Amino acid sequence: MKKFLTYIIVLLIGVGVFILQFGNNKKLEPNEFYQVYLDNEKIGVIKSKEELDKYIKSQGAVVKEQVETYSIDVDKIKTVEEIISKVITKNNNYYSSYQNSLKLKKMYKSLFDLVGNDGKIKNNYDDVSKIYNNYSIFKADISLTEEEITNYDELKDKVDSSIRKYEDNIINYIYENRNSFDLTSTERSNLEDYVTNNLNEIGYTKYIYMSNYIEENSMYLYADDIYEPLGINVKKVNTYKDELIPVKEVYNIIVDKKPCTIEGYQFKIKKSAVKVLNENVLYGALSLTDYSKIKVNATEDIIVYVTKPDVFNKAIEEIAAVFVGSDEYTNYKEDKQEEIKDTGTMIENVYLKEEITIRETNISVKEKIYNDSSSLASYLLYGDTVKSNTVYAKSGDTITKLAIRNGISIEEFFLSNPSFTSINNMFYDNQPIIITKLNPKLSLVADEIRVEDKEIEYKVIEKYDNTMLKGDEKVEQEGSNGLMRVRQKVQVVNGSIQTAEPISNETIKNTRDKIVLVGTKELPNVGSTTSWFWPTKTTYTLTSYFGWRSYPFNPSAREFHAGLDIAGVGYGAPVYATNNGTIVEMRRDRWNYGTHIIIDHNNGYWSTYGHMQNFASGIKLGDTVARGQLIGYVGASGAATGPHLHFEIRVGANKYANVVDPLPYLRK
Repeated sequence: MKKFLTYIIVLLIGVGVFILQFGNNKKLEPNEFYQVYLDNEKIGVIKSKEELDKYIKSQGAVVKEQVETYSIDVDKIKTVEEIISKVITKNNNYYSSYQNSLKLKKMYKSLFDLVGNDGKIKNNYDDVSKIYNNYSIFKADISLTEEEITNYDELKDKVDSSIRKYEDNIINYIYENRNSFDLTSTERSNLEDYVTNNLNEIGYTKYIYMSNYIEENSMYLYADDIYEPLGINVKKVNTYKDELIPVKEVYNIIVDKKPCTIEGYQFKIKKSAVKVLNENVLYGALSLTDYSKIKVNATEDIIVYVTKPDVFNKAIEEIAAVFVGSDEYTNYKEDKQEEIKDTGTMIENVYLKEEITIRETNISVKEKIYNDSSSLASYLLYGDTVKSNTVYAKSGDTITKLAIRNGISIEEFFLSNPSFTSINNMFYDNQPIIITKLNPKLSLVADEIRVEDKEIEYKVIEKYDNTMLKGDEKVEQEGSNGLMRVRQKVQVVNGSIQTAEPISNETIKNTRDKIVLVGTKELPNVGSTTSWFWPTKTTYTLTSYFGWRSYPFNPSAREFHAGLDIAGVGYGAPVYATNNGTIVEMRRDRWNYGTHIIIDHNNGYWSTYGHMQNFASGIKLGDTVARGQLIGYVGASGAATGPHLHFEIRVGANKYANVVDPLPYLRK
């Protein structure tokens, strides 16, 4: 019996050991978890990737709802601020309080942007110190160190209380008399909601916070789903450690370091610059043109983010309507252009010069993401801000003078002031003029056929008569202008003519030369100061005037153009000396002016002829040339976008003297 009991005990012990061992083996099986990394930094461990994605999307919905809620109150408060501005500026009783409120808001907003919600200074202590010391309310019982503003919550309460003190009486006055003021139904409704719901109790601090929150998170409104930040990597691991972190904590760590993303599209505008000017040769414009910016920015690609591809495409359509003309572009798209019968313009093609690439991608919500075409078109035309202001012309001003004085091109002047139709338009005293500077991020090209009737200016022919005293002049025959119908192929880039090539010319009325007898036995090397010869055929088109313009090889940069670009006469067309003088420079540069000549007119005037194909046969350095004498041929040498003559007039003691606008001289 004892032996039997012994067997039973051994058996029970064996079963117990087996059970314990089995239990221990089960407990030692590893857990399947997921490690979360952000830019190769371990953030934490979670149960699954799906758990993180689900939580991120749920928080996106929370942010979206918060933006919508804040937007309602912010819009009402903004409306009331606009009502106060409209009403109180005409009411002396509350005007002083209103101005004090505006001043305090402006300074506090600047301080709020520099200091964190905990009072810690974000970056520039000096800027914070200036604001802090400029208004007594900031200093009452509150101190400033190089790291923080102490008692910052107390400061917020003081500012909010002061602003309410200034504005409550104003708002009550407007509310009680709301039917007496010229308010829209929306304004009246928002005013009533503001008062009824005590929106003034929100406080200016909360208003700034809500406004910033809306601005920073507005893109959540346009996204179907919210995704993890770029740089997230989730790895599956088997571990015996129970090191799980709640997904909420992991999310908070992630978004504190990097924002979430939404689905969208990236457009890349690839820039390229084949040539850049050498500033050493542009003597007269050096003080005006920032050539370092032209060179640095010439090849920088531009990245644009949009929620949908149509946003970008519609923005380009809007830009085309600006540069080409709304009606003209619509007729071109819809193939409704009328054939040119006598004179007019026909658009052959509209396209972008730059290479554009597109890819679908996840975009950080902190990036500038465009959801409407108009705001994107504005950015592509003007940059981040539209620089527009009103100036007042003086009697005797010209469009060229106004453009130069305000740092814009002739083309920008016409885009901003469409009521002006000719560069010869005049002004009256204090005439308002809009000045808007373009900062285009791309080059919109329109290839056009243009047929124009151009007045052909008569030539002044000088005949030297050795029977007349040297210096005497006599008109033998009066001149009269002719008329020619000119057909050209024109390329317009961002509203400015870049190249013009002749197709055909038809004479409608012949010119009659003016013949002047000049008394001298020798060819004088002194040019006239009052009468100048046009340096090309008179079927020309001016593609660039004297003054500011977009740099042809980089539309985002600006340069001061020191002369006239005369095109439309054809490659190899003759170039004439504009006055008697001495050739003091003949060079063939690879860049810059290319093949060019400079003539000293020996009277304080100098003329320059650039981008020529070649020099005329037989002329050389030091020669005396006559007014209207052939000196070369139109080309595209140097920094040229197409065949044209770059012509300058300089006034001073040497050939590097100050440049002046040649047009008034040539048209005397």
